[in-house]
Amino acid sequence: MNAIVLAFLTGCLAWFISWAYIKLLFFPKNPLVIGGSIWESVLHQITKQIPIDALLEENKKSSLATLLPFIDHNLDSFFKERLTEKMPIISMFIGEKTITQLKEVFIEELQTLFPDLISQFSKSIQAAFLSTLSSKWAPILETMLLKATQKLRWIAFLIGAIWGWVIYLILIHL
Repeated sequence: MNAIVLAFLTGCLAWFISWAYIKLLFFPKNPLVIGGSIWESVLHQITKQIPIDALLEENKKSSLATLLPFIDHNLDSFFKERLTEKMPIISMFIGEKTITQLKEVFIEELQTLFPDLISQFSKSIQAAFLSTLSSKWAPILETMLLKATQKLRWIAFLIGAIWGWVIYLILIHL
């Protein structure tokens, strides 16, 4: 009887440890401040380390180069059509040469602003990603992971039960 109880208890302990390990990947959902230290879930720590800005930084210059024809076309459309519709008096003073100069100035300014714009955009994307991950996807991932590892937890239970039998046999022979 003692052998069965010991095997069952060690099996339950092994099952609980494997279950708790999976739960700890997602707990706490929001970082906790305990004393002076911060306790975050493993998933939150890993996702914070994803270098979204570094991924975007590699494409900053090439992205702007690919966008320049689009920007040029839209600036041309703005100066020739929309600006004259909204401010007809200005259209009398702006010629093709002035429009070309204004477009060059705007594109030059965009080239200086674009890296900062991408950096700010990547920070906001990362913050939104972390927020969405912790609020929406973490419970879904946790449920999926618990279902996917159910067999492993039962294997942990069996291994724990075997260890319980081994412990019992060692205790008998002492």
